[in-house]
Amino acid sequence: MRYSERASYDRDELIRLLNRNFICHVGFVDEGEPYIIPMLYVNDDQYIYMHGSPDSRLIKIIGGGSPIVIAITEVRGIVLSSNLCNNSINYESAIIYGRGFLIDDLNEKLRVFQLMINRLVPGRIGDTELPTTNELESVAVVRIKIEDFAIKRREGGPTISSDRHWEA
Repeated sequence: MRYSERASYDRDELIRLLNRNFICHVGFVDEGEPYIIPMLYVNDDQYIYMHGSPDSRLIKIIGGGSPIVIAITEVRGIVLSSNLCNNSINYESAIIYGRGFLIDDLNEKLRVFQLMINRLVPGRIGDTELPTTNELESVAVVRIKIEDFAIKRREGGPTISSDRHWEA
């Protein structure tokens, strides 16, 4: 494990990272081929939620309980070095392993959409129309159980401490 000193396995840290963001990349395997797709997500303290077309390959795979991997990266700054090989970024990232399942309960789907709009634009729920039953039934929502995860972060300047550098 390269740079193991940068790793954390603290669930509270993971939830804080998830709470600050709303875009992830979901990796999965379909018929022996690997894929990765960016997705909008929302979470609570137990699960990660995503939505999409019921006909979507990704939604079918997640909803069917297949193993998936979720990557989240939060860039905190660019580290510029006078040495071309020592440029880097400061970041916090998480790799999450889990399995998803379709949510059929319409009230639970509505709750997920309310969480999502409040994540994207806090307070916006008061200015939005509630979906009809038909609209809720036409969208698939998946709940992903977090089975395992690892967080990594990088902070500070270039790895050569005597180097002149800038942090942007």
